Amino acid sequence: MLTIDDVRQISNKISLKNGISDDNLSEDVSEIVYRVDVFECNDTPIIDRHIDIEYSFGDYYEVHEENPLFQFICALCNLSFALEEEEIILYQYEEE
Repeated sequence: MLTIDDVRQISNKISLKNGISDDNLSEDVSEIVYRVDVFECNDTPIIDRHIDIEYSFGDYYEVHEENPLFQFICALCNLSFALEEEEIILYQYEEE
């Protein structure tokens, strides 16, 4: 599982990439989920690994496997890139 400090690092990287100020965007992260979607195309499976960063205000940011941020998050969680599980919750906001 990711810590709140990890979420801050991730939010900072997203903000820098998109040219926006962070403004504590990490505090709005409600969940970070690793997902694997499999689609069939002419009997050939197409595997889409991505990480969804979901915000409390309803938006989400999708990080695809080829994005360096994907590798950064996987390294923080010690996830294997070959992981085939459909969904793993990496972070979930819990009220104190």
